This record gives sequence, structure tokens and C-alpha cells, in this order.
Amino acid sequence: MAVQIETIKKLKNGLDVLPDLYRYASLGFAAIPEDEIERLKWYGLLHRKQTPGFFMQRLRIPNGILSTRQMRAIVSVSRDFGRNTMDLTTRENIQLRWLRIEDVPEVFQRLQNVGLTSQQTGLDNYRNVMGCPLAGLHHEEIFNAAPIAQSVSLALLGREFSDLPRKFNITISGCSHDCAHSRANDIGMTPAAKEINGYRVLGFHVALGGALGGTTPQLGQDAGIFLTTEQALPFCRAVLSVFRDNGSREKRTEARLKWLIREWGMARFMAEVEKVFGQPFFSAGESLLAAHNGDHLGVHKQQDQGFITVGLLVPVGRTNAQQMAEIADLADAYGTGELRLTPDQNILIPNVHETCLDRLLAEPLLQVLQPHAPGALRGLVSCTGRDYCHFALSDTKELSLQVAEELASLIPAERRVDLKVSGCVHACGQHHVGEIGLQAQRLRLEDGSIVDAFDLFVGGNHQQLATLKARKIPVDQLAGRIAAELAILDGK
Repeated sequence: MAVQIETIKKLKNGLDVLPDLYRYASLGFAAIPEDEIERLKWYGLLHRKQTPGFFMQRLRIPNGILSTRQMRAIVSVSRDFGRNTMDLTTRENIQLRWLRIEDVPEVFQRLQNVGLTSQQTGLDNYRNVMGCPLAGLHHEEIFNAAPIAQSVSLALLGREFSDLPRKFNITISGCSHDCAHSRANDIGMTPAAKEINGYRVLGFHVALGGALGGTTPQLGQDAGIFLTTEQALPFCRAVLSVFRDNGSREKRTEARLKWLIREWGMARFMAEVEKVFGQPFFSAGESLLAAHNGDHLGVHKQQDQGFITVGLLVPVGRTNAQQMAEIADLADAYGTGELRLTPDQNILIPNVHETCLDRLLAEPLLQVLQPHAPGALRGLVSCTGRDYCHFALSDTKELSLQVAEELASLIPAERRVDLKVSGCVHACGQHHVGEIGLQAQRLRLEDGSIVDAFDLFVGGNHQQLATLKARKIPVDQLAGRIAAELAILDGK
């Protein structure tokens, strides 16, 4: 596969497929050659075996911040062309499904009209840049890094980084709680301070080489430097340049940034990055990170007195056009026409005045997308699952909801569980960093029948990987086993 993808890229840059994309829209799906199916991923169009003839579209929503006008454009695409389906992702993003190539020109135009794109969101490109969902709002924020995350997400698009050895993830946050999961990314920036010539300067510490998929998951390693906020964008460009020019292209399972850092060591890698960066890096300063303390659901005070953000649970991120249209209406009625997406596949309505809170909480939609959900559901994250992904061994979204709801009956409602579920070894559900992590398996019973099961991982977070505790636990035994592991973690 590595050689095939690299050959495809050498023959024709993925960005060059755009004129042909419009030609295929006139000719229909049957006219698209196999290699061009791959190149369409450079514009966020991913063909899935489970839905032959249709595409999934992955958007680019920097820092997960979007307006209600943008949400309504997305809703119109889902409603008119995508069978009303929408998924919120762990990269503060939205994926649409069931799109026909014939409809893509209109889809692109609707998104472009509101300032949205899906360019370079698939295959060997850098993906949506994440940040704190409460950037610019939270009353305990160190500084607002959302403008930096947004600039990086868009400024590096184009041919310069359209041929990376493998996909590349970036998160940039000024939040002390690391809620954008810095160490699960290739580049993770978190708030720091350093005294420079007698002045205390705010900026970032950096972790490099995080990647959770495959058989060798790894959290990002400390790069040992301090960046000013102005240096964040050129630093990302320098890292991407070194990765593009030196990363392995022989074996796709060993082509992420972590493998280059393993081969070279951090010292050599950073020396090469510094050459491209063009000036010496500052040594590390004072980390301003604190322990992560919960989630973004419920009611949160903002910096501006009297205003709050209300976080809504979207179970396993699966939603539809009608729900998101209603969310947009509520954000206009009670907020300021803005929405925020979270790394836990949920959505926030910011800038709600406290005098409107009771009315908002009484809205019918908030009885479905609950701001005060049981603890077993609050930290639930799931990958796409077998219905749309051919790698997945089970319908992870449905099964994880089933397990979480059963678990809710076994533990106190206030006990939040960071439950992360993946359908395969690729770990799109981030099970290696879950307090409880589940990876789908298939189990053959004594009578010869095959049932859904999961490997159980325990004790992970975004500072340490979870430990494998048991293999192939049948779904009907999972909730009880998880409850027992939680009791051990809680010292009971």
C-alpha cells in the first residue's frame, strides 16, 4: 500500500485533481479511475467500501469554532445531499456522508459561501488544527490561542505540504487543562511562560510525535523548548518541512512523525527543525498546565461577567441535520450566533446570558442532548464503527452506548467515566488514553457462534497510556467488569 500511495502521489499531486473532480461530477462515479478516488481525499472526499458510489466529506473547522450561518450551510448539505447524517469527531470537526460526486460542486459552493473548506483533510496532509473549545471564553484561561490555531489550520494549506509521508495532527491551546489533548498529536502546544530579558512572556511548550494508532501507540515527547506566540506558525512550518523531506515513505505503518524521531532521536530532530526555523530556540520555561478536571458539558462561567457557556452531550457524536439546525436556532436565540465543537464529540453554545439560562435548559432539544448527563455517558467517545468503516470489527457507536447506559445503572450518576471505544487497532476512538478503553474484537464461543467482544484497557489519560487488563470480554459482561475496575481505581 505504501508504494502504491507514494506512486499515486508522484504521478500527480493530489491538489491537481480539482479540475478533474468537476469533470467527474458531470460524468458520474463510474468514470472515476481508482487512483483518482485516492486523490479526491485531498479535497476531503473519502470513498468507503460500506457505501459504494458515495463519499464521506471531512470538513476543516479550525479550533472547532463555527458560526450558526456556517452550521446552517453544513445542515443544508446534509439535508439535501447526505441523508441527514452528521458525525461530530474527536478533532473538533464534522463529517458528512452519502454524498454523490454529481452533487460535490454544489456542496463545495455552499461551504465556500460561508468560509468553509474540506481541502487537505484526508490522506497524507495535516488535518484540522485543534484548540481549547472554550478558547477566549473560559474564566481560568491563560491566554486565547484560538487565533493561532485558526491561522495555522489555514495558512499552511496548499502545495507546500500536500505530499507528507503520512497524516499529521496539530493542537495549539492556551488552556491550563490540556483539553485539546496535546500529547496525542504530532505537534502539541500548551501554555507556558518564560522570563526573557526581565519580562515574563507567555507562549508555548511543545510535545512532538504523539500518535495513538497501530500496535505501538505513543504520547508526544517534550521537545524542551519555549515558543513565543508569534513563533507558533513558523515552528509548525519548520517541523512539517523536516517531516516532509525526511520521513519514511517505505512502510505506511511506520511513517508517522514518531518513527522519524525514534530513528534520529529528539536532539537531532530538533537540530534539523532549528535549521529550517532559522534562529535558535528558547529553552523551556515554566509550564502553566494543571491537571485536567472534567469536561465541557453543563454550565461554565465565562470571562465576561454574567455570561456562560452551555455544553451539550451528543452521544458518541452521532447527530443529524434536524438536531444541528435546532442547535443553530438556539445559539441565535440565546447566544451570539456561535458554536463550539469539542474533542469529546460534543457541542457548546457560548455567550448565553445567565438571565436566559433557565429558559435554555428547558428547551426540548436539551432534554435529548443533555447538558447534565449521567457520568457514564459524559466521557464516552467512539470511533465511526462498522457501518461506515471497513476496518472496524463491530458497530462501536451502538455497542458503546449500550455498555455506557448499562454502566450508568451500576455506578453513581456523578461518577464521570472517561470511556473511549475503538473498532480496531487504528485507535480512532483513542482507547489507549481512556480511563477505560475498549478495542473491538470478535469472540468464538464454545458452541461455535461468534459474538462481539472488546479488549479492556484501564488507567489511561492524556499523560499516560492505559494498561491492557483483559482480552475479548463479551459485550454482555463489559459493564459489570468496567464497574469493578472503577471501584479499584476509586480505592473501594
